[in-house]
Amino acid sequence: MKSSYQIGQYAATPEQSAIIDAALRGESFKVPAFAGASKTTTLKGVAEHLTFKRILYLAFNKAIADEARQLFPHWVECRTAHSLAYRHLVQSSASYRDKLQRGGAFLPYQDLETYSGKPQDWRPFGRSRFQVNIAISETLNQFLNSADKQVMEIHIPEAVMHWGKSVAAHLMTQFINQLLEFTNQLAQAMLDENSPCAMTHDAYLKAFQLKQPRLGYDIILLDEAQDTNPVLQAIVRRQSCQLIVVGDRHQEIYAWRNAVNSMDQLALKEYALTHSFRFGDNVAALANQLLRHLKETRLLVGLGQDELINKGFSQAAPYAVMCRTNAKVFEVAEYCLKQGMSYHINGGLEQITRLIASAYGLYQGDRKAPRSPELSLFNSWQEFNEIAEELNKSEWKTIIKFVETHKEQTLKKIQQLGQSASQLNQAHVFISTVHKAKGLGFDQVVLASDFEWPEQKSPSYRESLNVIYVAITRAKRVLVLPKSLRRVFEAGDETRPGDQ
Repeated sequence: MKSSYQIGQYAATPEQSAIIDAALRGESFKVPAFAGASKTTTLKGVAEHLTFKRILYLAFNKAIADEARQLFPHWVECRTAHSLAYRHLVQSSASYRDKLQRGGAFLPYQDLETYSGKPQDWRPFGRSRFQVNIAISETLNQFLNSADKQVMEIHIPEAVMHWGKSVAAHLMTQFINQLLEFTNQLAQAMLDENSPCAMTHDAYLKAFQLKQPRLGYDIILLDEAQDTNPVLQAIVRRQSCQLIVVGDRHQEIYAWRNAVNSMDQLALKEYALTHSFRFGDNVAALANQLLRHLKETRLLVGLGQDELINKGFSQAAPYAVMCRTNAKVFEVAEYCLKQGMSYHINGGLEQITRLIASAYGLYQGDRKAPRSPELSLFNSWQEFNEIAEELNKSEWKTIIKFVETHKEQTLKKIQQLGQSASQLNQAHVFISTVHKAKGLGFDQVVLASDFEWPEQKSPSYRESLNVIYVAITRAKRVLVLPKSLRRVFEAGDETRPGDQ
């Protein structure tokens, strides 16, 4: 195997050289890569050695795609799945652009009612109008994120299926058939270029997938493959070109967004990246301790310099706080505000501020208060609470907790938190959820107190461990754990809570 490859100004490692060799041979393969193991840099190295090839780099989000454009050679086209679909489908269609302008992030509930064809008095099992609309909306979203050609029973959320748990079987069958009929009718209207029904971003990606496009590239580089949804998987699988799939199955933390691990779905030869340049032996040892519970057989090797876990932290130096939930992000920001510490909230608060303002209108019973599209179906605070609980919507639960905590001070408090936040380069404390911090690394990382070791029997056991893995591997030098995790890790490889 060659060992003289260069990636930029640096010599490729033996693992990277094996990957470049396989790419030059024209192989399709996958690269399981641990945190900090230079996944994107390795793909850059592959692209640099594949000159005169038409290469598509598919990124998980716009920020990664933008960064990749600065990193990759000019013959590589860097896009997200949505931007690819937009260019091929929406850009050349005035009708699609109009539909998207009327929809976007959410489908207006008026369009949901108009184009689903459901009768105004359809109230299965005594459910209210807004509950019925939510059932159609959630079923539709499951379909749009699937690889299927039509809405089917598997797309109906479990919480909605529970509506009929106590009724006769024929009544449940009748409900399912009606729900599928109405949702299919709505889906067809959304996807139809000639229908005036509004369209969401997920809908035009779905429309693109259903057209079974041939993209015309020689090579596709799929990054963050562990968080690829079935729609993009279906698009990629239809291509006859060379495919290089890169990801970390232990960073799969978007199952709640219908993401599916492409690393496990594709039967391709593996070339692993096991050496992390982000941190050293101490963080690597902690990560390996956790990875054993995820049945990982490879060892993560840390090549950097780090401190012993829970040692060396300096509050005088900048640091990052990793949070499990948005609720904890607010709590940490409030603490920084009271202490007079400058802070930056990763991703900002604009979107969630609009949702909180809309929710506060529900809380106050103010029917004239502006409603965000996402909350426009709700007529009361009680309805909002019930559906958030029934569908287990974590972001809605966070909003509810924030409003009920601050009551009349809600709007003032969220505005104060947003206005007091500093620019990234001026902040002493960087505050982020783990989901928004993927791909980032910090000299000092503190995990917030909302992390807990999950019960093994929990349906989210694996994903919860993945979240902890992503959080601890953000640290470059110093890592501070909360007491809830400190006790567990200090117990070594003894039985974990619930692991019996």
